[in-house]
Amino acid sequence: MAWTISNNYLTESQMQGNALEVYNFFSARGWTLNAIAGMLGNMERESNINPGLWQSLNYGNYSGGYGLVQWTPATNYTDWASSHGYSITDPQGQMIWIDTVTVSSGQWIATSEYNLSFDSFKKSTQSPEWLASAFMKNFERAGVEAEGERRSDARKWYDYLAQNGNSQVIEDAVEWAIGIANDDSHGYDQTNRWGPDYDCSSLVIQAWQNAGVPVKTQGASYTGNMYDAFIACGFIDVTSQVNLSSGSGVIRGDVLLNIVHHTAMSIGNGQIVQASINEHGETTGGQTGDQTGREIYTRSYYNYPWDKVLRYPGGGGVTPPQGVYIVRFVAA
Repeated sequence: MAWTISNNYLTESQMQGNALEVYNFFSARGWTLNAIAGMLGNMERESNINPGLWQSLNYGNYSGGYGLVQWTPATNYTDWASSHGYSITDPQGQMIWIDTVTVSSGQWIATSEYNLSFDSFKKSTQSPEWLASAFMKNFERAGVEAEGERRSDARKWYDYLAQNGNSQVIEDAVEWAIGIANDDSHGYDQTNRWGPDYDCSSLVIQAWQNAGVPVKTQGASYTGNMYDAFIACGFIDVTSQVNLSSGSGVIRGDVLLNIVHHTAMSIGNGQIVQASINEHGETTGGQTGDQTGREIYTRSYYNYPWDKVLRYPGGGGVTPPQGVYIVRFVAA
């Protein structure tokens, strides 16, 4: 994954790379895909989703607009960045400002037409088009609205990210769970269930928490409260889209949930990973580690039966390169 940062207008492919970075940041903080797409529709109009862009390419004009959302004057952001140890071109600082400073700075002003708080905006499942208008009216207050363009761009980014976002996050969660299953120093236990041993729910919860999706932080602790916490973190209920009996339609990363008794994760190709039972056939009291090779293991899909199938959106079926993070600066 890569940022392109410059005082230039970006190509579509460069904007796509930056949009994925924006998505990964905000989705990990509980924003919905709809809200992120609505904001991106505005960012494209304001800055080409380019954290290094000065208004009208007038480099260093601090009285004009600057950055992803074209803070105007630029000092509305750059003063904060400097005082908090961020380079003004650092997209991390710009996104942290949007997520955490928008309200306290007075940037978000709810209008009568879009009368919602910023926290409600972040979690909204309204259409990307509606949310693009809400962000424009309540945050940007643009001199040139071009509302139709912002709305159509929001839909474009929603469709793109639904297909291509989160591949790395999903892969990280799946690979972590598989790694635990393949390492016999980890077994099943409900008493010491947050490592080195796990039970069914702590295995799945910890896999996503480690991948940067704060399901545990949101309150997931056992099968009975996983559904609400996972939905709050952006998962989608796709139960109606799959065949629970055969597993048809289940894809890599899907969380299989029986709300009372059990949970597992799909690893694709008709396989799942799960924590099942300890060596004594009991839930507690076994030795640390996997004594049988089937306390935490991978196996073919089966219907437990499952009540729900939850999907983290935007896997797109593509596994990006592992462990690569590039910031690419383009000369002005």
